[in-house]
Amino acid sequence: MINLLIVDDSPTIHQLIQQVAQKKFPDTFTLHHASNGKEAIDIVNSKPIDVIVMDIEMPVMDGLTATRLIMQQNPKPIIVFSAATKRIANLAILSLEAGAVDVVEKPETISPTELENHLEKVLFQRIKIFNGFKVIRRFNPETVQKLADHQKRLQELKERKTKTSSFPIVGIASSTGGPQTLKRLLCQISKPSYPIIIIQHIPQGFTEGFRDWLIRATNLEWEYAQQGVHPKPGVIYVVNENRHLTFSSDGRFHFIDQPPIFGIRPAADYFFDSLGDVYKDRAIGIVLTGMGEDGCKGAHTIKRNNGSIIAEAEEDCIVFGMPKAVIEAGLADKVMKIDEIAKFLNELTTYF
Repeated sequence: MINLLIVDDSPTIHQLIQQVAQKKFPDTFTLHHASNGKEAIDIVNSKPIDVIVMDIEMPVMDGLTATRLIMQQNPKPIIVFSAATKRIANLAILSLEAGAVDVVEKPETISPTELENHLEKVLFQRIKIFNGFKVIRRFNPETVQKLADHQKRLQELKERKTKTSSFPIVGIASSTGGPQTLKRLLCQISKPSYPIIIIQHIPQGFTEGFRDWLIRATNLEWEYAQQGVHPKPGVIYVVNENRHLTFSSDGRFHFIDQPPIFGIRPAADYFFDSLGDVYKDRAIGIVLTGMGEDGCKGAHTIKRNNGSIIAEAEEDCIVFGMPKAVIEAGLADKVMKIDEIAKFLNELTTYF
């Protein structure tokens, strides 16, 4: 049984979550309830809680304060479940900095039936993932052997790129666990001599707070990817559009309105596919923590055009889904921990 603590001042949310748990996941969860952060702390200190779902705006004690105190006193996986209005979204992102593991949007303009479906497909999926981080598994020895065939590719990439005046372009794809992982990575790099473009699966309403959080944490230059703009060296780009990011034939950002992939838009598959087609051997795709296999299909295009792919190492991943898909497809030129990826990006800067 998973001991799940729901912290929300809305009785309706408690009722809906309990209904979904009983209907869709019988005999899986024991639910505990708190209507504010202070009650949550008391329960965490007295009962064996496995995962916490935390609202932000509550009376007595808000979710950000409660998250900070729980992570200091009795750490538990905390999933922020809150609305994406600007003020609350910023507080939700600050909760990630305080130690929360993920943010899930609480829709406010959909019917109870649609909300129930959102709870089942999104929130409970995250709850199961973060129950002790037990979803990852080791990949088999055959996969390790495949990786051995690619060990020299990144060195070849460096040597090849020193012979051209064109700078590389780095695309990063991440999903569940990505905000914390990206912060770890980007806090370790100096201003790059090439563009870095990030596709992070996060509800659109949280994107601005996510970017501002990373701006505060790093000494890097940040911009939103905008239609018709050429990526500039030294700039980190994030996407604040509910459209897929691709590139025009001359390398400018180009958004398209194609349907979501795996329920995701913007998706890494569209991004990597276009990155490989347009930037050829200058393209470097980095696949970090996340559920599913978004990015794997696009990684094929990067490799077909002599670009390179780095996957985050399993032991370093919060959720070993997206990197695993790339690795098992034989597409990873190198499997690296976050510290190693940061070192590589800094070394790459010295070549340009």
